[in-house]
Amino acid sequence: MPLTSRRPPFATLLTGSALAAAATLALAPAAQAAEQPSATTSAAYLAAQLEANDDRLSVSYGDQSYDDPGVTIDAILAMQATGTAGDQSQASTDYVLGAAGTYTGSAGDELYVGATGKLLTLTASRGLGGTVGGTDYLGALQAREQASGQFTDDSQYGDYSNTLGQSFSIIGLERHGVDVSDEAVDFLLTRQCADGGFALENAGACTSDPDATSVAVQALSGAGGQDAAITEAVDYLQARQGGDGGVGGGTSTSEENSNSTGLAAVAFRLAGRTDALTSARGFLDSVRLGCESPDVAGALAYTPADAAAADASTQPSDQLNRSTAQALLGSTDVSYLDVTSDGAAAAPVALDCADEPTPGDPSTTDPSDEPSTSTTTVTATARPTTPGQEPTRPEVVQTDDARDGGLGGAGWVGAGILALVGAGALVGSRRRGAHR
Repeated sequence: MPLTSRRPPFATLLTGSALAAAATLALAPAAQAAEQPSATTSAAYLAAQLEANDDRLSVSYGDQSYDDPGVTIDAILAMQATGTAGDQSQASTDYVLGAAGTYTGSAGDELYVGATGKLLTLTASRGLGGTVGGTDYLGALQAREQASGQFTDDSQYGDYSNTLGQSFSIIGLERHGVDVSDEAVDFLLTRQCADGGFALENAGACTSDPDATSVAVQALSGAGGQDAAITEAVDYLQARQGGDGGVGGGTSTSEENSNSTGLAAVAFRLAGRTDALTSARGFLDSVRLGCESPDVAGALAYTPADAAAADASTQPSDQLNRSTAQALLGSTDVSYLDVTSDGAAAAPVALDCADEPTPGDPSTTDPSDEPSTSTTTVTATARPTTPGQEPTRPEVVQTDDARDGGLGGAGWVGAGILALVGAGALVGSRRRGAHR
């Protein structure tokens, strides 16, 4: 299909080393421990989880745990956006590249377009090409564009592509310098509803979904020439924003949550909605855990209720890992369109909880009596093992572009189907607190 040039993006975006420098300066120098929870301490939480789990994050279903490259990509992009944890980002990228075939379906002569677009977003962010493991993903994704402009899955399980997959396909191609076709953008616009929001599904009634809308704003900003559609979409998101700055999710998780708010914050920034952005970031700060929960310091709780319930005994979890990975981008001045690994400091910046007393612990001494210079190491969840056996790698789970909207990352509200590529099976699942 012929490709056409488009007008410049809706917002002027920093790129390359200038972006990395701006992100680093705007946050905290890597050589200093942050005194308050911040975007960089959230990145440190993610880095600890990845390091403890063989450089990847996972998703649990029943009593089984499965590798999840999609949410791992979310974590990598989020860490890169803070300009820290460069070594862990590299290690986790190596894992994702090794799992690319099962993640995208290409190892089985299939292709999931949402996963492919997300993979291409990662490789572009790291200055890599569109070919991974001998597979030309740029060409493969372009080949999945239909005459209508829709990017569709090639799968024995059927086509589960949706608006999120369409948006990530556009973003992934644009990140590699491919001017997407007018038809691809026009097809995305067919899913914009009367209220300005975008529907999640590619067919059926037009019911707006905030997560699909937020990612569509990024895709349209990258394609350029869609100022009016972006304005209407961001109007919809702003109308859904609560007084505390939070934005609710889709039909299965309508309550305000960090994932939906983080995505909306990126859209607000791209559209120049300063007040809405400030309010959204205030919400994210309110659910970012601190030294009162030292084992998860820096993590972003899914909801305010979850944040309020956190205490000294709170431990890392699948939900905390996912909500942190998917919401963190909203606390930075970076989007999927321009996030880069350039200039990132090698080490994460963990929250310094050394001098914080543990509430309710009678053995806690006055920190001024025994000064400490140590920095708290965030506890990480280790993958379960059978006593006497070495840990085994779980099968890869493909949560991108499934019927639940699954992008394994940006915007997974959580009702529907997880395609377990490694097992070649489909599993129905509803997961509170998991973004598409």
